[in-house]
Amino acid sequence: MKKTLSVVLTSAMALSMFSSLAFAKTSADFTDLKDLDAATKAKFDAMITAGIFDGVTDTTFGLKDEMNRAQFAKVAALIMGLEVNKDLKTSTFTDVSVTDAANGYALPYIEALKTAGVTDGYAEGQYNPAGKVTKEQLATFLVRVLGQDEAAKGKTGTDTTVSGWAQGYVALALELKLLSNDTDGKFGGQANATRDLLLTGAYEAKQQYVPAGKVSVTGVKATGVQQVTVNFNKPVDTDKVKLAMTKGSIDVATTVKFADDKKSAVLTLTDVKVGEGDYKVTLSGLDAAAVDKTTATFKGENEKVTKLEFANAGDTVAKASDVRLKVKATNQYGENASLSTGSYTVYADAAANAQLSKSDSGELLLKLDTSTYASGTGLIAVNIYNNENRTTVSKTFKVGTAPFISKMELGALKYSNGKDAINAKGETATFDVMNYDQYGNVVAYTTADNTNTRVVFNGYEPALQYEVGDSNSDQITDVKIYLNNSIDKAADFNFTVYNQAGSATGTVKLVAGKVATKVEIGDVSNVVAAGDTEAFLPITAYDAAGNVLSTEDLVSNQNLGRIKISSSTDASGSDHSVLQTNGENKGKVRITNIPTTSKSVISVNAYIAEPNASSNDTATITVADARVPESFKVVTDPAKKIAVGGESAFQIKVYDQYGKELKNIQSTDGNGGIGTANNYRISVATNVTGGVAVVPAAGADFTAPITGTDAEFFNEEHKFTFTAAVAGTNSAEFVAKVEKQVGTGAWSELFNVTKKVEAITADTDLTYEIQTVSDLVNAIDTSSVAEATYDTASGDKLTVGTQESAVTSKLARQVKLTATDGAGNKVAIPQTISSITSSNGVVAKTDMDAGKGYVIGNEAGAATLNVAFTDNKGQSVLKTVNVKVLDNVVTSKEVVAGNTSRTTADWTAAVTKATNGTEGTDGKPNAFRLMNLKVTDNYGVTFEGFEAQQYNYLFGVVFTAKGITGTGSVSVDQYGNITADAGVTGFDLVATTATGMSVSTSVLK
Repeated sequence: MKKTLSVVLTSAMALSMFSSLAFAKTSADFTDLKDLDAATKAKFDAMITAGIFDGVTDTTFGLKDEMNRAQFAKVAALIMGLEVNKDLKTSTFTDVSVTDAANGYALPYIEALKTAGVTDGYAEGQYNPAGKVTKEQLATFLVRVLGQDEAAKGKTGTDTTVSGWAQGYVALALELKLLSNDTDGKFGGQANATRDLLLTGAYEAKQQYVPAGKVSVTGVKATGVQQVTVNFNKPVDTDKVKLAMTKGSIDVATTVKFADDKKSAVLTLTDVKVGEGDYKVTLSGLDAAAVDKTTATFKGENEKVTKLEFANAGDTVAKASDVRLKVKATNQYGENASLSTGSYTVYADAAANAQLSKSDSGELLLKLDTSTYASGTGLIAVNIYNNENRTTVSKTFKVGTAPFISKMELGALKYSNGKDAINAKGETATFDVMNYDQYGNVVAYTTADNTNTRVVFNGYEPALQYEVGDSNSDQITDVKIYLNNSIDKAADFNFTVYNQAGSATGTVKLVAGKVATKVEIGDVSNVVAAGDTEAFLPITAYDAAGNVLSTEDLVSNQNLGRIKISSSTDASGSDHSVLQTNGENKGKVRITNIPTTSKSVISVNAYIAEPNASSNDTATITVADARVPESFKVVTDPAKKIAVGGESAFQIKVYDQYGKELKNIQSTDGNGGIGTANNYRISVATNVTGGVAVVPAAGADFTAPITGTDAEFFNEEHKFTFTAAVAGTNSAEFVAKVEKQVGTGAWSELFNVTKKVEAITADTDLTYEIQTVSDLVNAIDTSSVAEATYDTASGDKLTVGTQESAVTSKLARQVKLTATDGAGNKVAIPQTISSITSSNGVVAKTDMDAGKGYVIGNEAGAATLNVAFTDNKGQSVLKTVNVKVLDNVVTSKEVVAGNTSRTTADWTAAVTKATNGTEGTDGKPNAFRLMNLKVTDNYGVTFEGFEAQQYNYLFGVVFTAKGITGTGSVSVDQYGNITADAGVTGFDLVATTATGMSVSTSVLK
């Protein structure tokens, strides 16, 4: 059916509230919108420029005009992005007709809403397009647009201005901030809705609306020379979505920033510009069932200059040897063209010596020397063109008088961290100070600007500093703002820049760094007993954002100065509570001077008292009874039997009543404290017969009672040995008992432990086995084994020969004999191998030394070792064992510090050894041995101390010193030799392998 002209015109009038983007109107085009606040005006602009709303006339929006249901239908359909069949001529509602001059335009939109389930009409078979829409009906429409119909039905309300059926819809609309109550606190649900409510409600609904169906990439295009914008049909889960861009088959590195509504993202190219070629963006990270179209393409083009112009409209330049004129080169994206100055050609009089440069902001600067031209009559013609497309700008300049600064402008702040604030000490914010002469042209930087330019910050922050100069050598004065210390409170600091031209203002944003603003003391994890030398409490510090500080941040010099620690153990002139800065308890509160009386209470306080931060926390510790011997624990059991020439290690430790190894046996007062009422000791008896003996560890003495710190020697590993059989019984027994004495009375036994080994006779039947040989590396064949220098002396080299010898190489393995008796008891035996051969010398090679057999890998493969040895009866026996050689490169799998702390005495001893050349060099202790570093490789071989130093070329251990106390510095060379200044009192020695594993040792100097 063909419409008449009058119908078309009438419909066009009815459609006046809707506009296409072609009109490009904003709220500024309507007189009744001029008084809107900024936030509301932004909403109106968004809906007007999107073509969803327009005014009732060219200059009037009709803010308070009442809306009808036809109008809402079109707004809702556009918000939801529904598929609208504009060719539709008939409606499912009897009162909706395309011939309706006022509302017929809405027919396809009404049908689209019905299909989407947003409306089912006003009454049976009717929509009532001309009907006014009440506020409660608008609330219902908007809630249904968001698909929240069921949620609304589950809500209730008590607003007397709202109909019963609409209470839930209104409640939800208010909760979602789609609409709001009137000033009297009531919703006014039955009042007619006006156009301003429709627009603001529709705006909020549009922000929250999530289209049904799967996520699709709807488009992608270059929006800058290093910027690509990707659009989606609906919000995406930005925690999961990943976007990748390719040019042909080549990956293009980008950073991604999603829009606030999550319906688009900007990809910034990090290394290159958009150039000519085919690009593709691919979406991933979401479940396959949740996505439809995951790619989009666009055709890129090389950057080109579309416009050249002089920024200053004036045509007079100052008379000087260095005059700067701004030239703006714009690319196809409306940006300052990023092309280099070599992309342009400048023609000017030779005497002007015209040169192009670029400022940080991307603007071209034309330098002219006008000093030889006459003031008032001198003329300089300048022509600049782009070499690629001949875009041109030309101008003839008159030469004026000598320049003076008459105007100043500040450029945009650029933060060194790439973010939008200074976050910590060492970061900067830099901006240009553009000085202009009396003709409006740029005045080049001179060193006089350093003193003529001043910056005054509005507000007090002593860490905030600045310096003036030309940091990037572009001949433009700049100011660098920085922090000489991290701050504890985020703030925006306004500042004013002054020079001879006047002043200009700016704002720098500061973010609180890793500075403690709050502290909490935790509970001590172990028992603190009377007589203990020290105790450690955990402490947690938070920055201004509530983030927990790392241990390194916690013990920074700045935080050590902020966090104050005190305790009831502190004495006059002595501080017995400190924040530990190194060692395994780094970052904890160390308490010393612990009371010797049981049930004493220690109070520990940590506080911060700074202008922007105040925090205080206290913890109490009740001192437990002094530690006393409670039990023995067998760490290593000896063999029950021993043969001549054999030895068997064993280790027994004494433990206290709290389940901890006891390293100091003290007397107590009878009430749980330290005193003299109750004495404790360990007595050891070694009952030996024949040729079997008990050999104590170094420092251990079993001939006298063990008390005090000698308990540490008792806890070490000892051994039984059998050197030669003696007629009669050959055996040894180790008996240790803990005894207690009350006062000066007799000693009474509390508990004991006994370990005994008996010698076998020459005719004892034993079962011999060859211990399984773990996998070997192909040490001889591999190219990774090489000669290595491990220290500074000329002979400090680990030769290839040493590493490829089965006897001397750490890459080889000893082939060991084991034996058991008829009862299955382990028997300690000597290694009596007489020969060892390999079934495949290409795979494994063998060697002998002093009755011991060794094997080393040559090439990857398998071999069988034939091992001949003499048994306890003097008979020759042959056994075999399989070996496997791999070609995996040797690397570190575990690293352990055998010594987690070193005392001043340990350091002094290490210096002495380094001085006499037995350990370290030139008086410099060696880190490998000071730490007793143990590196275990991927074949299970452990390299300890000096061995780790020799073979370090395989593991790449690097040492650093952190947490230095005192004055001075500490350095460690590539061989582990430590140089510490005389003023240093302590430090953490950190060893880090090439595989990223680290351990540390606390060193007191």
